Amino acid sequence: MTRPSSDVIAWKYANLFISDGAPEKPSLMSLFTGSSVDWLRRRMGGLWVGGAVTLTRDALSFGPNALNEAVHGGDVSKTLELARVVSVGERFGWLTRIVDVHSDDGETFTFRCFGARAFAANIRHALETLRT
Repeated sequence: MTRPSSDVIAWKYANLFISDGAPEKPSLMSLFTGSSVDWLRRRMGGLWVGGAVTLTRDALSFGPNALNEAVHGGDVSKTLELARVVSVGERFGWLTRIVDVHSDDGETFTFRCFGARAFAANIRHALETLRT
């Protein structure tokens, strides 16, 4: 995970919801948590992956932290061009609120972080600026 560049509007440590996320690389941690992770993935329909979410004038992106990058076999980073965003919502989440960013193809970029309301407002403002 790299620090954002100077053209960043907002940046936060966050967890991204990955519906097909699953730790694939064996690790010492998986010996103790494997069944718990499987249970959570089945219960929630995916996993929350730790990292950072970055908002620029053109896109919303997520990059995993070093631990999640090492544990997950596939690429769990994600980018959504703001031009494709149709709505931004937020909802209750335990400890932190959850932000849902819906795209024109029906996909949802879902993440949770402290200060989620303000981050969602930043996304909405960036969309207004982009569309004017």
